[in-house]
Amino acid sequence: MVIIACSEDLKEDKYFKRYLKITFLIGFLGLIMELLNWNYFCRFNCTLLTFSPFLTLLTSKLIVDFYKKVLRKEGFQVAWSGLFMDGIWNKNKGKLSHFGNQLYNALYSVVLFILPFIIISSLFLLIKKNVC
Repeated sequence: MVIIACSEDLKEDKYFKRYLKITFLIGFLGLIMELLNWNYFCRFNCTLLTFSPFLTLLTSKLIVDFYKKVLRKEGFQVAWSGLFMDGIWNKNKGKLSHFGNQLYNALYSVVLFILPFIIISSLFLLIKKNVC
């Protein structure tokens, strides 16, 4: 959730790399737990659970880059209140001036919020169905 809420920080490579290292270390700890049989979950669930922030980070970065490069218009994350969300280090400098931008940024925010959850939930269901 923190990664999704701080998507403005992902637009700069410095902060993206910092988050990438932290989330990979968290995932690596889950992998060690799996190898040492320290988990009470189904096989690979512990690894997926601890790599979830890493997967969320990569998915969020792909969404940010997709909007910036393919759609050629940078998206800015909007909260439910209609105000822009800021990252931890970066302030959101988007302009919510007219209806087109509002709709575009709302769609960007919904995709940024829902897609990582869909991917991770699908992976959990896939593991549950095939491994457990």
